[in-house]
Amino acid sequence: MIAEVRQRKADGFPVADSRDFGEAVILPGFVNAHAHLEYTALRGLLDDLPFFAWIRALTDLKRALESGSVDGVEEVEPARFWKASAVLGAAEAVAGGATTIADCTDSGAALDGLLAVGARGIVYQEVFGVEEDVPADAIVASAKEAVAALADRANAGQHSVGVSPHSPYTVRPDLMRAIGEWAMGAELPLCIHAAESGPEVEFIRRGTGEIGDHLKVRGVAWHDLGAHRPRSSLTHLRACGVLGPRTLLVHGVNVSACDRDTVAETGASFAHCPRSNAVLGIGTAPLRWMARCSDPPRVGLGTDSAVSSGSLDMLEEMRCALLLQRAVHRTGRVPCRAREALEMATIGGARALGLADRIGSLRPGYEADIGVLALGSRRFAPINDVTSAVVYQGAAHDVIMTMVAGRIVFENGCVHGVGMETARKCAECVSARLATLARGARSG
Repeated sequence: MIAEVRQRKADGFPVADSRDFGEAVILPGFVNAHAHLEYTALRGLLDDLPFFAWIRALTDLKRALESGSVDGVEEVEPARFWKASAVLGAAEAVAGGATTIADCTDSGAALDGLLAVGARGIVYQEVFGVEEDVPADAIVASAKEAVAALADRANAGQHSVGVSPHSPYTVRPDLMRAIGEWAMGAELPLCIHAAESGPEVEFIRRGTGEIGDHLKVRGVAWHDLGAHRPRSSLTHLRACGVLGPRTLLVHGVNVSACDRDTVAETGASFAHCPRSNAVLGIGTAPLRWMARCSDPPRVGLGTDSAVSSGSLDMLEEMRCALLLQRAVHRTGRVPCRAREALEMATIGGARALGLADRIGSLRPGYEADIGVLALGSRRFAPINDVTSAVVYQGAAHDVIMTMVAGRIVFENGCVHGVGMETARKCAECVSARLATLARGARSG
């Protein structure tokens, strides 16, 4: 816990309790409001695909690995691979100054990553279900077991466990309602990919397009909502009972005019993932609109997965958030400034996750989650405004120390975690075999 904040060393302050970082800035630890740590080792395998093709290719890779049909990796169990991948992702994140990670996990390996490096976080157990042959109560019962298993392994002081009904098009309505009833009753954190893409909008409004066609081929009929078709993904989710003050909405690129009242009235928050949105070609989220849904704004920044954004670098995420908003709006009214980008990466993310009373700021009584960024590189000179220097010139490799709950987890290029080398070897072995399958997806 932070006991005191000083601008300079006071007389009589014990030398043994002080550290000199040279020309550097001490920041609140970054809050990565949305990630998929277990996909880190898939980085670079699915580049240059459009959104829905990317989703399907990722699903195919996961199924191939789980089914054991990947040549040469029989000796590596899928669970071991997902854990190794998550550990690598968590190590990358803390080395870049992130201290809190909100992660959606299918395998549960995200928690292994957080535990391995000592990071804080919220782990959302993902739930999928479009076919109607499995009853909703059976899927919810399985999800409850998975959430309970994660909670049993979590560090209660640093980790929360929630549930993520993946999206409006991968979770059928009756299942979405059942998850909402359970999660709201149990006061669980919720996370949903929502209003993400054009195909999602077309499917929700009209039941047509790539997603609708794909579900028809699979014999799934719930896309036909008839006269009760919602105006947007968020009105659909509200009708399903999954929007509330503990709900984190990821992406929000395609929110509609009617959605602002929905967000304001339910108290839901946003995770903004500008690099992933850009890489997958789904657009740029209306950041100013999001910020105006609540006062103060409950909008955080998320890197999403390394397989969609390329890295877990929160400094790069800040810069892209700022630059993309300015490029798209082409107006004298600056839609995002350096200070606002930094706030989204720290206290904004803490608000979005409901943790703003503990993290996101450097103030007495808050958790000692801290990142130190070196400013000695020629890239920073001269420094006329520290905030602008951090956002416009900073990069993950400038971070020289990361601390979580008063414990150093990264310093001078070394992550103080466990199993790093074993995780790297395992992830590289399996990823190399998956590359052949991925090349087929990109050329198909």
